[in-house]
This record gives sequence, C-alpha cells and structure tokens, in this order.
Amino acid sequence: MATISYLTRRGARYHYRRRLYRRKFVNRPITVPLKTADPVEARRLVCRLSVRWDAMTMMMNERIERGLMTASEAVAPFKRGLDEELGLATAARLDGDGRSDPRAAQVLEATYRIAARLAPDADTISIELLNSLTEGFLDADRHAVVLMLKALAPHRAATASARACLASIEAPINTATSRDAKAQILPAKAEAQTRAQLLDRAEVATGGNRMSILLDDNLVMQLRVDVSETARAAPAPVEAPIPTPFLTNDTRRLSNVIDDIVADIQASGDWNEDVAQRVRVIRGFAWITGNKRLCDYRPGEAQHFAATLRQLPTDF
Repeated sequence: MATISYLTRRGARYHYRRRLYRRKFVNRPITVPLKTADPVEARRLVCRLSVRWDAMTMMMNERIERGLMTASEAVAPFKRGLDEELGLATAARLDGDGRSDPRAAQVLEATYRIAARLAPDADTISIELLNSLTEGFLDADRHAVVLMLKALAPHRAATASARACLASIEAPINTATSRDAKAQILPAKAEAQTRAQLLDRAEVATGGNRMSILLDDNLVMQLRVDVSETARAAPAPVEAPIPTPFLTNDTRRLSNVIDDIVADIQASGDWNEDVAQRVRVIRGFAWITGNKRLCDYRPGEAQHFAATLRQLPTDF
C-alpha cells in the first residue's frame, strides 16, 4: 500500500492522509478515515477524495488570493505605460521625419485620460465626461477624441497590457489588480504625450540623452516649474495706443463668432436658410488656420487655407 499516494493503513482499516499547506499560515497533516478494510474500495475512495481535495484547494486559493497591488507593484504599470507611449510619441521626431504637433498630442492625452475612466466593455461616452476633459478644445479636436476612443479603444486594449505587466512582476492577476493596473497605464500614456512636447526644450536638447531626461520624474518636474516661473515673471505686454476709436483689437476667436457672422449675413439677405455647407467651410478655415483671434488674421491666411485644400488627397 506504500505505493498508493495518500493511502495509509491503521490496523485493519484504511485512511486518507494528506498535508494541508498554505505558505506560512497552514502546514499540518489531515487524516480522513475511509471506514473500509477492502483495499479495492480504499483505492476507489482515495481517487475520489484526491479529486475533491484538489478542487477545494483551488477554490480556497482563489478566495484568499491577494486582491491588491503593493506600492512598489503599482509603480510598474505606470512606468511601463510611460515608457511605451513615450517611445511612440517621439519616434518620428527623433528620426527626423516629423515635428511637434501640440494639437495632436492634446487629442491623444485627452483620449487616454477619458479611457482611464471607462469600463473595459464601454461602447459610449457621456457628454459630461467628454466636456470635462476637453475644455477649450476646438470642435474638430473634440470630435477627433471621440473617433480615437471608438477606433483605438484604449480602455479595452489596456486590460491585456495590465495583465501582461502584472505577470512580468509576478503580482497577483485578478479582476481587482487588473483594474488597478489599467488605472495606472492609461494616465501614464497621457503623461507621455505631454512630456513628448518637452523634447524641443533647450534643457532637454542639450542634456545628452533626451529620452533619459523625459523619463526622469524629477527633471521633468523641474522643467515644468521653470516654465511656470518664467510665465509669471514675464512682464505683461503693453498694448499700443489706439490712434482712432475706429481701430480696435477684437480678441475673440474665430470659432466663437461663426454663428454671429452667419446670422448677420442671413439678416442682410445675401444667404438663404440652407447654410450648412458654408458653415462647414468657415469652421474648416478656423481649424486649418489655428483658430486665431480676429485681430490676428491677415490676407495670407486665405492663401494658406486654399493651398491646404489643394494638398488634400482626392480620396480624403
């Protein structure tokens, strides 16, 4: 009977004997009497008990599995997301194939921050959440955020990245830890888009390894402090005196007065009520020219708008 695992004999009766072990908390043998002296019946019972034992052990392990990450484990998903996204955000520029696009970075940053607040299976975005994280955006940029969330769905892809990161650091993988890791990875990607805009700063360009500087939290914080102090120390621009009351600087943005412009033109009788196409052209003009203040527009903006339209592909 010594060759049969977990089966022992005491006198004429057989017993099932197995050790219950759970790390340092439990370590003791347990003996279950099989109430039989028949070796064939004992073998049958010990097989059934072994299956039942393994099933209960797995269930117990799942229930007492740690459902949270330690502080050091929680840092790993953030660093992983920052490292991956920073490499993507700076790849084209480091290769000399592109230049900084603050508006594109702003769209991606908002996309990741919104995705961090969405459930993995979310198909819709609330207007309140979208508006709260895209305040001051142009309508075209806000629409781009919605398209990115639908096309890329980072809130879904982040779950697989979170589990892979947890496995790499040997942290427990369950619903709670995956959710917490996802909540670290997506904000890290948003932070990477923000840091990528610092690549052109003189302190970064002349600092040797630019990527090491952008990965250093202390150096990035110092760069941001320097920017804010410079902005506070800069003297307020002195406006030139207006020689005549008929010359005033209208500082309103073009996108903010489009509806008023269309209403005025319609009131004059020049346009009919169907102005949807004209409004789209005006909004496209504002988007392409950077939505400047009205006082900053010059005749050359119209030439730039026309040239941009000519460069669009025919199948766009």
